[in-house]
Amino acid sequence: MSTKKEEKVSTESTEKQEKKFDTPKLLRGMKDIIPQEEGYWNTILDTARNLAESYSFGRLRMPVLESTKLFVRSVGKHTDIVEKEMYTFEDLDGEKVTLRPEGTAQAVRAYITHGMLNQPQPVKLWYTGPMFRHERPQAGRYRQFHQVGFEVIGGEEAAVDAMLINIAYRIIKESGVETIIHINSIGCRECRPLYTEELVAYYRTNRAKTCEDCKRRLTKNPLRVLDCKQEGCQEIKQGAPQIVDKLCEGCRKHFMQVLECCDELGIPYSLNPFLVRGLDYYARTVLFLDNLLVCSQVRVMDF
Repeated sequence: MSTKKEEKVSTESTEKQEKKFDTPKLLRGMKDIIPQEEGYWNTILDTARNLAESYSFGRLRMPVLESTKLFVRSVGKHTDIVEKEMYTFEDLDGEKVTLRPEGTAQAVRAYITHGMLNQPQPVKLWYTGPMFRHERPQAGRYRQFHQVGFEVIGGEEAAVDAMLINIAYRIIKESGVETIIHINSIGCRECRPLYTEELVAYYRTNRAKTCEDCKRRLTKNPLRVLDCKQEGCQEIKQGAPQIVDKLCEGCRKHFMQVLECCDELGIPYSLNPFLVRGLDYYARTVLFLDNLLVCSQVRVMDF
């Protein structure tokens, strides 16, 4: 017959064993790719690889870890990525490093590091791999996600943008998914500031209805107010000035040529006058395909 003391010891031993053999779990926002899903991944990657070869893009393999300064300088210190989402830490040498949150900054860094400016221009690069952002996981979003990127550096022609749009569209379509391009232009460094001033003035007249995040964005990164999903801000946006009405002659001509190229290629698109990208290095054409791919011109001198 066991005593209460022996029963207590036995119970504590069982609890320790249960704790010891707890089933390991994935970290929040992470995902395993199991063999049954491999076919879907291969379809997308094979399509991207074939298109890259067809358009003479060279593959670039980049490290997942970079100096934090690279992303702060190029992506923008007032963006949500830099302020809230980057996995940043000090390595054993005391240097501040970051798990890459996106690929464009890295690609331009590689272009500069390896002297590609001395090669025939433009230089066409493509890459694929994991990216990391500590954002709140939602359906279909992860803190470690995988990205395919195509970069054309050293070419500003409208035909370059149209080529990238066509590649993005074909990757999705040839993977068996119907989609439509949402497209806009955010102008250049000459004409965008004029639009930004008008946008800020408009939102300040509606300040009482603006959410706290957008009040902060108005002083740091005004274009981001157009991305806000809050109901009140969505209503305000409908009456906001449109950037396409403020484009300089060069940007207006460029955007019209991009749309003409899309028409010739048979790419379905929808004009979205409030579509913006909040990263500092973006210029002119911006677009998205159901949140899968983004394309825009990048200026190497910004890096």
